[in-house]
This record gives sequence, structure tokens and C-alpha cells, in this order.
Amino acid sequence: MHDKPVADALIRYYEMARSSGTSIFYEDSYRAPNGERRYSKSRLTPMYDDTGKCSHVVSVVNDVTQEKLAKHAREEALKRLEESNAKYRSLFESNGDAVLTLTLQGKLNGGNQRARLLVKWPLSELAGADFSVLIEAEDVGRAQLMFEEAIDGIYNDHRLHLTSKEGDTIACVMKLIPIIVQHEVTGFYLMAKDMTELDLLVSKYLESERNFRVMAENVYDVIVLMNRQKQYLYVSPSSTEIFGIPPEEVESQQPFFNVHPEDLPHVDEQFQLAVQEARPYSLQLRIDHQHRGWIWTEMNGTPVYDQEGAFSHMVMIVRDISVQKKHEQQLEYYAFHDVLTGLPNRRYFQEYSSAKLAERAQEESSIALAVLDLDDFKKINDKYGHEAGDKVLKLFAQRLSSLERAEFMPARMGGDEFVVLLESAKTPYEAKRAVEQIHRALAGDWEIGEEWVAVDFSIGFAVASASGETVSSIFKQADKAMYKQKGLEQSDIEILQP
Repeated sequence: MHDKPVADALIRYYEMARSSGTSIFYEDSYRAPNGERRYSKSRLTPMYDDTGKCSHVVSVVNDVTQEKLAKHAREEALKRLEESNAKYRSLFESNGDAVLTLTLQGKLNGGNQRARLLVKWPLSELAGADFSVLIEAEDVGRAQLMFEEAIDGIYNDHRLHLTSKEGDTIACVMKLIPIIVQHEVTGFYLMAKDMTELDLLVSKYLESERNFRVMAENVYDVIVLMNRQKQYLYVSPSSTEIFGIPPEEVESQQPFFNVHPEDLPHVDEQFQLAVQEARPYSLQLRIDHQHRGWIWTEMNGTPVYDQEGAFSHMVMIVRDISVQKKHEQQLEYYAFHDVLTGLPNRRYFQEYSSAKLAERAQEESSIALAVLDLDDFKKINDKYGHEAGDKVLKLFAQRLSSLERAEFMPARMGGDEFVVLLESAKTPYEAKRAVEQIHRALAGDWEIGEEWVAVDFSIGFAVASASGETVSSIFKQADKAMYKQKGLEQSDIEILQP
């Protein structure tokens, strides 16, 4: 016996199957004998006698517990990703180094909080100006050379001086980093690391080793002094935190003993070039922490010379950037995934499907994709609110995601439009079967809040020979087929039986 609300719902479902003359689906949950919560999905199919009268309804129940648990796990993962995305958006502003953004013509068009504080200039006043307006006059020529190198794909560190609005000169290590969108460089980040304190630190060391040690012991980053033979002359106490090793143990080790083997050649090369060319260097490398394993660090090295111009030692500042690296990886994820649904986005789909198209071209085979669009989605937003609309999009994406293991690659193109690459379909018949499978996965009412909402959608597909086709042209064919379907009645849509 069921409770009355459950019994009423079941009666309603059976009546819907009988009256509609088609199969319907509904989901339910129950407690197993061991107390575990289980989830099921039922399909109700009306059966008819020789007179065409519904004689009984057949119910087929499938256990979808694992799918439900996976769905909850994805929702939790998406929530964590959204939280991480919010944290990463603040990374640009809270970066300890000044970051300015430039166009391909070298014009200023933005910057972070550190940049505004460093140059003491509202960046809105500098918008559209050449970045050289912030460079000390004597360094403008070398700054232009740095920009020309970046245009040619060469990104080196340069010692230059910034000039603030108040006329102050700030010694910096600068580097241009390309801004890449869809494999094209659209501008540059101008990274400027204020070297004022480090320069002061080095000068203090030359004046008095004792004073240098006092300051170094109060700096969180690890400060390492190394001679030409790469012997450790000094290691600051912060190595215990950053490396997991006390400074006295570091000093007795072989040079760069804790650097990852893959990074070691680059470290040696930069060290030698800095000595030979009398220039600083900056690089990222992995360090073996005694307790945390491999961690990402940033090393900034500056060669120091005596009064006769002979190399004396290298001052290296090593900083833990593990958190920054983690955020960079998350940013790469966000570049290829839709924030709301977690599905691959338009950019990812374009690159992935283009690769598949090229692969099929070599096989002299075809490629197929389907375009889906929610019908009257605006009405859902208007009636239930945008929060409910977002939930519909998430649920729609989750149902599409459940098809991934069956060689479907779904993506959100924007708004309420989705696309699915039918990876296993190479013929119109196979594509039609795949579309029918998508229909089954998305069929049924949707639970929004405390209500069941009927969500309809249209779908069109296209199968095209890889020869002479592009992903865009195949997409347009599928999109056209979808809009053609929007003009048909639900009963007119041909669906293959499983």
C-alpha cells in the first residue's frame, strides 16, 4: 500500500499513459530494506486489444540510483567550480605584480589594482595611450624593442624603469605575455615586477652582509645566494616553509638538488645566460617540498658584480606559486566550458568537432551532429523566473551529459541552444537512431521547485561527408532542420521505436 499522495501521483501517471496513447516516463525514489535511498525511472506503455481499447498498462522500472548519485556529484562539482571561478576573477586584481593590458598596437586598455598603485595614475586617463608614456625616457627605446620582440613571438624579461604620474622612477622587471583567443594573439599582458625592494636588498648586502641577513630573515620568499660554481653561499630561514628543509641542510646539498629533472636544464641555462649577459631572469619551475611533494615556484635571479665588473654571486628569490598555478588550470577549464551548465562551450565544440571532421576526412567517412533548442523557453522565464530558467538549462544539460558514455559529445552554444556531436553515427540511419536516443533521454516532465513543468524542445540533425564540409556548414544544415521541425505538430515528428 502507498501513502495517498504517492498513490494519487501513480494513478495520474497511469491515466496520462492511457489517455495519451503513448509511453510516458516518471521518476521515483524509495527506501531499500537496508535503509539505503534508491531511485528509479519508470516507463508506462498502454496496451490495446483487438478493438483498439486500452486493456492494460505495462510498467517497466529501471534502477537509476547511480545516475542520480552522479547527477548530485556533478551539481556539487559545478558549485565548487563556480566558487573557484569567483575566486579566480579576483586573482587578476589581487596579483602582487602590476599587470597592464595592451592592444596589438601597444595601446593601454586596462590594468589591475597593483598597476594603478604603482604608476599612481587612473588608468582611465591612459586608455588609448601608447604604453611607452609610462616608461622612463632613457628606456623607451628598449621598451619598444621588447614590444617588437613580443610581436615576433619572443617573450623575454627586460629591466626597465616605469615613471609614475608624480615623476617617481620605479625599477622593474617587465615581460610581455600574449593574450590568446581562439589560437590568435589579440593583445598582451605587460607584467611589471617592482624590483625596488630587491635592488635595495642587494645594495644592502654589498654594503654589509650582516644587514642583508637581518632583512633576509624577515622575508617570506626564499632568498638564495649562489656563486659561479653554484655553491650555496646563503639560504634564508623561509626555506623551512617553502622547501620544507632548514637553510643549513640546503647549503650542504648539490646545486639545485630539489629542482624537477625536467626543469633543471632550463634553470642551468638561465643562470649561465644571466651571468654572461649581466641581466636578470625569471622562470617558473617545480621544487620538491619535503612534505608536499612537487610544488610550483617562481624564481627571480639577479647577477651581482664587484667593483672590477667580475661576477660575484647570484641573488635568487624563490616564491611559492602553487595557488596561482591551480587557478591558471581552472581558468583554462573555464575557457572551454560553460559556467552555468558545466558542458563544453562553443569554443571547445568547434575545436573538438573540427578535429573529428579532419579524422573522418582521412577515413573518407561522414560526420553527424544534432542541434537542440528549448521551445518557448522565454515563457518559462516569464512564468517561473530566471532562476527556474537556469535550473531548466542545468537539468537539460545534465540529461545530455548522461549520454556521453554512449559516444555523444554535447555542448552549450549559448542561450537555450545546444549541440550534440553524434560520434558513433556515420550514416543518416545511424544519426536518426541517435536522435531518437536523445529524445528518450530528455523526455518527460521536469521538476522545478515543487512543480512539474512540461519542457518541450526541437531537434534537427545533419549528416555530411567530411569532404568539402566544415563544422559551420554542417551546423547550419542541422539548425535548418531543427527550425523546420518547429513548424510541425508533436504527432508529426517521426521517432524510431527502440
